[in-house]
Amino acid sequence: MQPVTDPPIPSRGGQPPAKGTHMTDLRPNRRMVITGAAAIAAAAVAPSAPAAAATVVTRQPGDAMLPAGSGLPSWVDPNTDLGSRTPGPEVTWSDSIYFASMVKAGGHDFGVLGHALAAPNAQGLAGIYAISVTDTTAGWYKSHSTTLTDEQFHWSQDKLEIKLPEMTWTGDATRMTVKAAAPWGSLDAEFVPTGPVMKYAGSGLVKLLDVPNYEYAFPSMRTSGTLVIEGRQHAITGTAWLDRQWGPLPQLLRWAWMNLSMPNGDKIAIWDVIGADVEDCWATVLHPDGSYELVAVEPLERGASEPWTSPQTGQKYPTRFRVRIPSLRTELDVKVTGTPAQELVLVAGVRLEATAAFTGTYDGRRVKGEHYIELIGRWQ
Repeated sequence: MQPVTDPPIPSRGGQPPAKGTHMTDLRPNRRMVITGAAAIAAAAVAPSAPAAAATVVTRQPGDAMLPAGSGLPSWVDPNTDLGSRTPGPEVTWSDSIYFASMVKAGGHDFGVLGHALAAPNAQGLAGIYAISVTDTTAGWYKSHSTTLTDEQFHWSQDKLEIKLPEMTWTGDATRMTVKAAAPWGSLDAEFVPTGPVMKYAGSGLVKLLDVPNYEYAFPSMRTSGTLVIEGRQHAITGTAWLDRQWGPLPQLLRWAWMNLSMPNGDKIAIWDVIGADVEDCWATVLHPDGSYELVAVEPLERGASEPWTSPQTGQKYPTRFRVRIPSLRTELDVKVTGTPAQELVLVAGVRLEATAAFTGTYDGRRVKGEHYIELIGRWQ
């Protein structure tokens, strides 16, 4: 991990908002609810066609916030923003697309992660490609990553068309295909959104400490295809969460991110970002009808335990968390599954990108599920 004074490129990755734009301040125990037809129309993209209310507009750096066309302010368009974004001036600015999937095949449960990241202002590289597979049944983990030059990294500006030496990622907001290769195997998968789009913080504009980033997700994607491991083919089926993010990385000590899918259809994205003297820990909750709740989360380090130290890098990561969301009457026990050794080592820094499982109570009801955890930085 690079020193805090020289932060790494974001793992999942904007220009700052126009002067005078108000950004929601998520204070502890505060609960903000965005409901009604405006929220549904702005958040939902039908699996078979783009949202009728969406207006395709080309944005330039410094443009004012755009309306979603239905009354709810929006900084992102899930259709057009699948193309590459205009970079900001920051060295750590990045453009990222990332999927984390939980699939089954032949009596085994797999976590499969794929990531393409553009870093146009970084010295010595234009982007990064990574893929990892965790067999949570057998307890093994494999990963592969490469650093790419300008000649090797292609991402169209007007559509989702990524072409790298070991990956192609094409499609739109209704269907995507990913073909990826690694020395130990390959992936050929299809992803089809089956629910509303999540715009983080309700508008797609969030502050990581004091730095604006743009982020949205397809949190419900039907997943199918072929996974090849050491010459053995697996016909996989399951679900995936796709995250789309761009912007600069703030000066930070560490961060954690989790994606939780509840049995009642709610999708929860948790951010815990820690700087030198401030911590923001909060969640965006997307309901099946397209409405949102923005809620404070108890800082994750308070309930972090069972540390694992990487023999390769010496980095220490907690592998178990107690997640408490007081306003939602929620307390979850989150634990890394398969193996703790799911560290992804990149030129931009190291991180734990791990499969996990949760049990506990959500809105006072017993729940359980599978998901991913991302941990970056100095965890004690």
